[in-house]
Amino acid sequence: MTPLPDLMSDDSGPQQHLKILRTKSLSSAVFDSLENAILAGEMEPGERINESAIAEKYGVSRGPVREACRRLEEAGLVDFIVNRGVFVKKLEFDDALEIFQIRAALFAFAGRVLAHRITNDQIAALEGLIHEMEAAAARQDAGMYYARNLEFHASLMRFTGYRRLVRLYEGLNKELHVFRRRGLNDAANREISSRDHRAIVEALRGGSPAHIARVMRNHSMSGINRTLRSMDLSVEQRSRLSLDWDEEEGRA
Repeated sequence: MTPLPDLMSDDSGPQQHLKILRTKSLSSAVFDSLENAILAGEMEPGERINESAIAEKYGVSRGPVREACRRLEEAGLVDFIVNRGVFVKKLEFDDALEIFQIRAALFAFAGRVLAHRITNDQIAALEGLIHEMEAAAARQDAGMYYARNLEFHASLMRFTGYRRLVRLYEGLNKELHVFRRRGLNDAANREISSRDHRAIVEALRGGSPAHIARVMRNHSMSGINRTLRSMDLSVEQRSRLSLDWDEEEGRA
């Protein structure tokens, strides 16, 4: 990022206002860059964010960097550790499992909403994303598959028309991105994921709200198992992955 020129030193009136705007703009640029690096896997969980090095890299003071880190904490992507600094968030098993389960519940709710709102054009858009994912899988391009997978899920949420649902889902996804990316690095997992996506679209073509919710919930829950199986878990932790709501959904 090209450093912006210094403003006049006069701290009164419009000049002070411009300085505030400049600081906000710089912090947003740093935030966007760090967020992209974390979500792309360029910064590992547990990695320390060196504020001085980042400030030097972007040609800014440490103020905008601190503000960007504060926003990253609000987004659930970093942790502040007293007397140690800022670190890329590293989720523990219990945290990941809890977020995955909440995410599955949101996905099931979205299915019920989509049963009444989905349009043919939206279904066609979802099918287009599935084609792109399958092409990426055929090329063994895990990165592109993951990107289109994120877009597929985000589209389902967006098509509900529920803006708060979209924000909630996006927030959970940011916290889980490392785990989800890990789960889709395996070719067999990508194949299972693709079959689930086609099952979702097929259900959306004419299934009942309960059926669509169940298909979408099952996809999300199977993602939990695929992802967390890639972790080094204890026997007790693995036993907790068996949580299933099929009976409850079947009565809905």
